[in-house]
Amino acid sequence: MKLQSRSRGVDAFPLTGGKWRDRLAPARALSDLFEKRWMEGAVPLALALLLSLLFVFFTPVGPADTPIIMDEVSEKGLLAIGLTVVLVCGGIDLSIGSMVGLTAIGAMVASRAWDWPMALVAPGAVVFGALLGSVNGYFIAYRKMRPFITTLVTLVAFGGAAAALQSAFSFDLSMPKPDIVWDFLGEGSIALIPTGWLFFGCVLIVVHVGLTRSRWGWWVAAVGSDRRSARRNGIPVDRVTFFVYVLSGALAGLAALLTSARVGRTDPDVGQGWEIIALTAVVLGGVSLKGGRGSVLRATVGIIVVQVIQQATVALRLEGSYYTVILATALLVFAVLDLQWGKYRQRTADKLKIDPGRITLGPLIDVTEPGTVWTINNRTTDAPPIGLGKIEGAEDCAVDPEGHVYCGDRRGWVWRFRADNPDEGEIFARTGGFPLGHGWDRDGQLLVAVGGMGIYRISPDGESEPIATKVKRSRFSLLDDSALRAVDDLDVAPDGSIYVSDFSTRTNAAEYLVELVESRANGRVVRIDPDGGTEVVVSNSVFPNGICTSHDGQSILIASTGLCRVDRLWIAGPKQGQLEPVLENLPGNPDNLNRSSDGNYWLPFVSMRTPMSDLLNRYPAVRRRMTKEVPLDSWVVPQLNVSCVMKFNDSGEVLQVLWDSSLANYPMVTAVKERAGQLYLCGVSNNRIGRLTLDPSEVGTIDPAAVPGLIVPGRSMVEVRR
Repeated sequence: MKLQSRSRGVDAFPLTGGKWRDRLAPARALSDLFEKRWMEGAVPLALALLLSLLFVFFTPVGPADTPIIMDEVSEKGLLAIGLTVVLVCGGIDLSIGSMVGLTAIGAMVASRAWDWPMALVAPGAVVFGALLGSVNGYFIAYRKMRPFITTLVTLVAFGGAAAALQSAFSFDLSMPKPDIVWDFLGEGSIALIPTGWLFFGCVLIVVHVGLTRSRWGWWVAAVGSDRRSARRNGIPVDRVTFFVYVLSGALAGLAALLTSARVGRTDPDVGQGWEIIALTAVVLGGVSLKGGRGSVLRATVGIIVVQVIQQATVALRLEGSYYTVILATALLVFAVLDLQWGKYRQRTADKLKIDPGRITLGPLIDVTEPGTVWTINNRTTDAPPIGLGKIEGAEDCAVDPEGHVYCGDRRGWVWRFRADNPDEGEIFARTGGFPLGHGWDRDGQLLVAVGGMGIYRISPDGESEPIATKVKRSRFSLLDDSALRAVDDLDVAPDGSIYVSDFSTRTNAAEYLVELVESRANGRVVRIDPDGGTEVVVSNSVFPNGICTSHDGQSILIASTGLCRVDRLWIAGPKQGQLEPVLENLPGNPDNLNRSSDGNYWLPFVSMRTPMSDLLNRYPAVRRRMTKEVPLDSWVVPQLNVSCVMKFNDSGEVLQVLWDSSLANYPMVTAVKERAGQLYLCGVSNNRIGRLTLDPSEVGTIDPAAVPGLIVPGRSMVEVRR
């Protein structure tokens, strides 16, 4: 089978033997959808829109009511925006309605009783609202009072102050004074857009961008999610809390100014109950009452729904109490829905996350049959150990010309064991991830594939620097697959490019059992240019693991752990861009492969197939049920701890197989490196590295660690696709 190059590299899915429908993973796609941040309020928002449509279809509300609805939205929507920011920050503001009433009366008094110019009254109303909000902010942020109690008290206090102003200046307030600014704010327009609508739209855009794209917005969400963690991470929690209440007050002041200008009068009832309207709107829009998440765009949709309901009650000539009852019912229902959706959304996503696929493997080879190349032996049993008891899971290693051994372990360290004292190692570097594949670049510097982080280069003094940590995100992927999160093995091509196996775009390196059970085409092979640019050269691969440049430098060999096979990707010559099989239907699951000194290749098996594991491969539903009902350490997987290493040639012929039949010293071998007549045995579950001395007849003249030479100059896969 020859697979041609496509937009995301060679499509390796046909190697699974599956049909086009096997590419689909509906349960997993639903899980990815549920985990999107915008899905946090999606269900409440969808139901709110449905509720709005019901009122539109079954009441007299129609297009002619749009200007009235939008006038109300532009004013009360400002309160919803401010309240959304407060809720995201983990607070609540019940006083916004009273602030509107007090600021509206204050603006009227300043204009009509005190004869202040509108050039001062207009911005003064916004500043006055901000000062009222700062009262809430001071007591909540710095005096540590509870937001609910504080804003409930200020609701009563600001409402009382508004009534007092109304009583004191009732005569002056009844005498309107024409003013061009009042007329512009109330009935004017800019480019045929009413002034109030334009103010609301500008505020909406600015606050949305600030909340989602700025450091301030991230701080607000962090404070609302976990105040203690936010404080420990250096976020000024008190200052952030204070200013969100100031913002809420300023927007209440702007709403009061627009309302006063539009209706041309004010009284103590202005703003009364608006806090319930705004709160209902943000809840209908899917803003969480628990803090940490919410969107002003969704809150805007919520306020539109609320105003549609209000206009419907007016059109039906119902008493105002009906509107209040509807709002109260909607608030109660959607508050409960928000809590339940937030509780079960992630739980449902976790249950659907693993969606096993179907793969087809050939007949199982019986490795226990005597007299075959697979006959079990003790060739690796007595290999002397390196780093015994010091190493915790060396997936791979690299050996320099002096015989020093470099390997990683699951604690994130890279060890160095000197040739003259292999028992006493030293920590050469700290990566912060899970060091897996090791190799040398053309300059002799150590390359390490760090699980969860990417590809790093380690200098001779132990300093690490990233080479590549991500690729371009797939265009239509629900999941962000740009990070190199499961890089496992690597090798260098003659032109200096680094080829890397990224066995999963979904799971981390430590979750390899999940990938082995799911058997989906989640993996890929990535090419890293010498300048650090990245390109996916093989996509939709099932657990690609080992990577090895061929001896002639014109191709790379790719071991697929999930499909029990090895394939060749041509990177130069007339076949460049084609994928061809080398080994198929192997009796086990191959891991990291490497060159040998005699022109062949070493390949270990992380596990061996069994009749049960092969049977389960054909029944994805059974494996899905297993992942839900059985603990991970009890999952039925291919037989781990098999200690099997094989050598094969370019034609795919198995030359010899090495075993540790006792499983005492090297129960798992995940990588084999040959250097200077020694064979180094690594295992991700072992506490040592084995060093087996090869028979002189098995040792050739090639240095397996050296980058092979290239016969025909290579081109990038992008050029091949053109």
